[in-house]
Amino acid sequence: MEQRRVKPYSKDEAMSYAKSVLQSKMNCNIKKISYIGGGSYGYVYLCEIDKSPYKLIMKACRVDGTCQQEAQAIMLLGEDSLIPMPKVLFTELSNNEIPIDFICEEFVKGRNCLSPLLTIFSSKKSKKEFAQRITDAMGFWHSKTNDKFGLIDNAVFDTWLDYYKPFAFEILQTARYLCDKNKLSKDVLLVMEKAWDNFDYIFSEPVENAVLIHGDLNTMNIMADNHLNPTAIIDPLESKWADKEYDLFQLRNLNGDMYNLYETYKRKFPVSEKCDIKCAFYGLYNEIYCNITAGSFNAFLIKPVVKRMNKELAKAGLLSALV
Repeated sequence: MEQRRVKPYSKDEAMSYAKSVLQSKMNCNIKKISYIGGGSYGYVYLCEIDKSPYKLIMKACRVDGTCQQEAQAIMLLGEDSLIPMPKVLFTELSNNEIPIDFICEEFVKGRNCLSPLLTIFSSKKSKKEFAQRITDAMGFWHSKTNDKFGLIDNAVFDTWLDYYKPFAFEILQTARYLCDKNKLSKDVLLVMEKAWDNFDYIFSEPVENAVLIHGDLNTMNIMADNHLNPTAIIDPLESKWADKEYDLFQLRNLNGDMYNLYETYKRKFPVSEKCDIKCAFYGLYNEIYCNITAGSFNAFLIKPVVKRMNKELAKAGLLSALV
């Protein structure tokens, strides 16, 4: 498993390319463009132009292939979604003049729900209603099924484990290599190894249906107004036809437990007997996967998923809990 090749363009360079693409595709004048966020793989800009729709979002995708994947996922998830996904206005792939891929999306109002202003100042009733609406939207996506498992643009696997087990093993093999190179903590690898040793136990229940999942539904990717009414769900990542529980571990990431998202979903929809330990496995291996592909390791984000995996292994009688 390799680190993703991220194109080495700065925020300002990408903004300049965004202006050129936008003017060409929309035949407009740009009144204002500003950087509003981003991550390891891209930059996001809020653009104001002199014609309808007047405000829109330009996303610079610094890794080849992610533009098409994300646009396809947004359009698929957005079909009849209970909570809107931003509409894709156009995509523009890199060429000799513009070396970065771009997605142009409609502007959606609100702020992401990682915001402490929403977390701290929202009532218990508002948080409960918010959790109901988010999990209803997930349940709707999870009602859509497919004959095969895998990425939405490459669903070719007959069973979930045909897809997932080799993928997880590749993550583990890379983690072993990085640990040998002193780039990953031995304590993290130890818990990964113990979880892998119990893979057949953790995944003993068959996954009957390949369902549509968002892939990155944490609170950072949920937009809401000041009264915690969801306005949009954004930024799917590697969306799949998958085990629906592969969508659930993200609900506990960041500040998701402050909204009780994970437990709300479990109360409303059927889950497997081993859902908690499966989601702990998914969460740990996904976090290591994200760190591998980004090329850096964030101990702050890794620590809680290691702790949760260890806790679930201990609950199952498979090892003593860490202090």
